[in-house]
Amino acid sequence: MESSGWSFDDDRQQHVALAGRPVRVLAYAQAALTLEQLGVPVVGYFGSQHHADSGTAAGLDLPCVGSGDGIDLDLVKSLRPDLVVGVTYAGEVYGVTPAVADEFEGLAPSVLIGIAGDRTLPAVICRFHELASALTPTDLPDSEADLTSALDALGENPSVQVVALSGGTETDAYVANPAYWPSLHLLADAGVQFTPTTTAGGWEVVKWTELAAKHPADLVLYDQRPNSLGADRLAGIPGWSEVPGVRTGKVLHWNPEPPLTFTTAAAFVTSVAEHH
Repeated sequence: MESSGWSFDDDRQQHVALAGRPVRVLAYAQAALTLEQLGVPVVGYFGSQHHADSGTAAGLDLPCVGSGDGIDLDLVKSLRPDLVVGVTYAGEVYGVTPAVADEFEGLAPSVLIGIAGDRTLPAVICRFHELASALTPTDLPDSEADLTSALDALGENPSVQVVALSGGTETDAYVANPAYWPSLHLLADAGVQFTPTTTAGGWEVVKWTELAAKHPADLVLYDQRPNSLGADRLAGIPGWSEVPGVRTGKVLHWNPEPPLTFTTAAAFVTSVAEHH
């Protein structure tokens, strides 16, 4: 390839090669937040289904083209993307249907970064660093030293049990499997003791009436996304208030789809350390 060309190998083992460096990136909401924090301009975003369809809800002051099968393809075309950046859990373009993913491919080449499975959070962040470095000539405003320092300050406290969960429905809580979510996996590797889950996937479905007995956690990491039940609805669910961490006021916000940067990860670890 000529020196003016651009290429990147994504996590589908797909080699993307273009005549020049992409400058109009359309990205999945989480990827868009990440790239923006790393200094890469983004022209618009798609997904997440876990947010209202507005840039404000997702933390992005950018055009939102929709999510799932509700994508505004005319808006996508008007943004003239020359690259689509997405995340994947199992090879899919997460946040849209397969049919929409095919439509995207017809408009611009895509790069997917894997964010689940055996990959650690630092490894995922490094992959976004690689992509950001390929997309912008400037130095990245993100240092792994910040995360290293935060982890050093965390310390092990085996007497504290932790649970991460999302308020799924009025009857069921969704308890996160820490081995599945990179930010939780990071904490577990650092010695944080999570209550055991019974799923190999992302979520264990637990009745609110059984939550305190199955997950008697001293510290609760609660999904802050708009699709997770808010404080007003949680107040009417007796099982919620029976969890020890809820009774003592040890409930921290947790975002399962954070910007994938060392700075964001360090802030999350520091917050946990202050209550651990």
